[in-house]
Amino acid sequence: MFKKKTQILLLIVIVFFLIIYPYTKEVKVFRAKDANWDVLNHAKKYKEFDPRTFALTQTYEFTEEVLNLDGEEIRIKGFIKKHRHGDHFDILLTETVTDVCFMCNHDEHYNMIMLKPENHNSELYNLEDDLLIKVSGKFRINKEKEAHSVYVLENVELEKIINEN
Repeated sequence: MFKKKTQILLLIVIVFFLIIYPYTKEVKVFRAKDANWDVLNHAKKYKEFDPRTFALTQTYEFTEEVLNLDGEEIRIKGFIKKHRHGDHFDILLTETVTDVCFMCNHDEHYNMIMLKPENHNSELYNLEDDLLIKVSGKFRINKEKEAHSVYVLENVELEKIINEN
């Protein structure tokens, strides 16, 4: 009897999460409100098998709007996330807060932009993760795939901190 009740309870919990999961990414307080993310998210990701190296590689197909942004100065809002790699940091700007939902996928590389400040004394290095900020810089499509990010913003300047935790 206990086993049957446990199975039913587990089934109810799973169904509950399956019903609410599609709405977890749409929580407006955790999403940067900028039309540019909608444009950037239209990149299509493909995995291709390379017979020379016997490995899967990722390739991307970009819309005309994204290709037109390449090399342009842009301003965009997003959430800051820093990753330490030995003696240096990678600074990323993400569309959503990175620790909102344990079930959410944060591995979609077109949902983030690698930020490259002009110098290592930039105040971006001192900000806490998941602050909503507005930055400006020169946008480019990352053809070298540095840190697996599809997009890069060079000579980044912090325009404003929109919220503080």
